[in-house]
Amino acid sequence: MKEKVLQYVESRGSATFTQIQRFIIDTKFGEGAYDQGYQIEDTYIYDKKTGKGELQPTKRNRYRGYYCAAFSVGYRYADGTYNPNGYFLRGSDRLVKNGKQYSVVRGK
Repeated sequence: MKEKVLQYVESRGSATFTQIQRFIIDTKFGEGAYDQGYQIEDTYIYDKKTGKGELQPTKRNRYRGYYCAAFSVGYRYADGTYNPNGYFLRGSDRLVKNGKQYSVVRGK
């Protein structure tokens, strides 16, 4: 999947997290799967005026966050070992984040 993502981002020049998510989901589950993944969920929304949170129906994509660990800039495993970068952000061929866009760096 990493190489497919790198090729996708290269073909575009750069891509946002959401564009890459859409590409991954559509690649794994079929064209249009990401766009069909929206559903209505009750979510607590905080109201600054009242200072309270209340449940409101919110449109969410059930695939949002799929492969998130691959974009992580560092995390600790349950056994205590530390991984400094996610799968897409490490190695000689990797994604790099420039503001809100990701681009590709290819090693020698």
